Amino acid sequence: MDELTTMEGNKCILQLRGLRPFLSPKYDLKNHPNYKHTAEANKKNAFDAAKLINRRMKVNPNEIYTTYEVDAAGEAADMDENEDILNYDDVDDPEAFA
Repeated sequence: MDELTTMEGNKCILQLRGLRPFLSPKYDLKNHPNYKHTAEANKKNAFDAAKLINRRMKVNPNEIYTTYEVDAAGEAADMDENEDILNYDDVDDPEAFA
């Protein structure tokens, strides 16, 4: 444990399947060919979750839209109370959702 806490900052221990753990120098990500596409290299590449969530359709007042009325309560009443919406046993059966 003491050796791990005093290990040099530019070294790491790699543990790969089938091999014993070994000491290795760390890779400098700034040398990677795709580093320029990261947010660290350029702030405009940062992921913005708000842009992803806020994707509502902008309504154009000059465009004609068709509206449909849906009776969701009626469909729920037709369904048997004990009927599952998705039966997970059928997930492996490709014909189940055909």
